[in-house]
Amino acid sequence: MLTTTHTMSPTGVVIVLLLAVIVDYMSIGPNSLRDRLAFLLAVPAIREGFDGSPLDQATVGALRDVIQALLDSAGDAYIAGASINAVIGFLIALLWIFAIGCLLPVKSSKKLGRFATLSWPQSPLYRLNAKMWLVAIPLGLMSDLPEGLIGDITRMLLDVTTKLIVPLPALLFGAA
Repeated sequence: MLTTTHTMSPTGVVIVLLLAVIVDYMSIGPNSLRDRLAFLLAVPAIREGFDGSPLDQATVGALRDVIQALLDSAGDAYIAGASINAVIGFLIALLWIFAIGCLLPVKSSKKLGRFATLSWPQSPLYRLNAKMWLVAIPLGLMSDLPEGLIGDITRMLLDVTTKLIVPLPALLFGAA
């Protein structure tokens, strides 16, 4: 497993995570931008704040246990020999594909088809969009797990979103 090099201070992580929650909870901005902004704030903050933590280890451990139980239930079937790490990498890649579809503007559906029309359901005022958070949390915690080309792409996506967000706490609140 790769070690995480933190680019935000603990204070910066808290500020960005609180901004993501506030943007989502208070429905700041138009619906088309709110979930995108909250997601782009949440994923890097979760990565920076919790990657390698007991929460991360428990989450990955629980996912490994579920996948292992499913593979064990296959008995002596050939599929029972599947690599848990590869399966997790595949699931994280699928989650990133879904998230990218949700982040794309609907206008791009003319070129990309129905993929660009994916979206998180809109939540009412003063309520968190649970489905968006159910995507953001695992991506923040587990995007470093896939290997190969897909792993490189997921880490690149996470690095890009992190680099976009890192200067925000210092810019807004003077807290690096």
